[in-house]
Amino acid sequence: MPGMAADMDHGAMMADEGPKPMPQRLYRWLGAMHPAAVHFPIALFLVAALLEIAALTLRRPVLTQGTRVIIALAAISAVGAVALGWFAMGMPGRDDATHASHRWLGTSIAALGLLSWWAKEHWVRRPGPGRERVYIGLLTLTAVAVVINGLLGGMLTHGVRHLMF
Repeated sequence: MPGMAADMDHGAMMADEGPKPMPQRLYRWLGAMHPAAVHFPIALFLVAALLEIAALTLRRPVLTQGTRVIIALAAISAVGAVALGWFAMGMPGRDDATHASHRWLGTSIAALGLLSWWAKEHWVRRPGPGRERVYIGLLTLTAVAVVINGLLGGMLTHGVRHLMF
């Protein structure tokens, strides 16, 4: 697919357009920050999930002491990354399947991240097996969604064959 990489380059699509008013230029500039901003919550969600897995499998609860802060930072930064992603992609309407999936899964990740943070806080304040299961379930779902959405983001920026060996 020779034209695919060019089709997926958001900057190239906008480069052909003429000068834009300041609000549109700001909107586009903010959207260009999405790829850089998104890596912070990705890393934090995955680190939190790995620490929780390690704590459960090694029976070392001390490993989870930092996850409370990590999840809070991940959730807050995910909301910012999603906002920048919406600037990058514009309003929905003419999205292809990959763009639409990436947009809505990313938005869902921010919501799941906030729910994971909420569940962690409730579990820490009033420990119980039910609260722990809710938290672990939400964090697991968030981490899986992060990995899938990262693959979709890679497809959008580097092409469908970006992981070919």
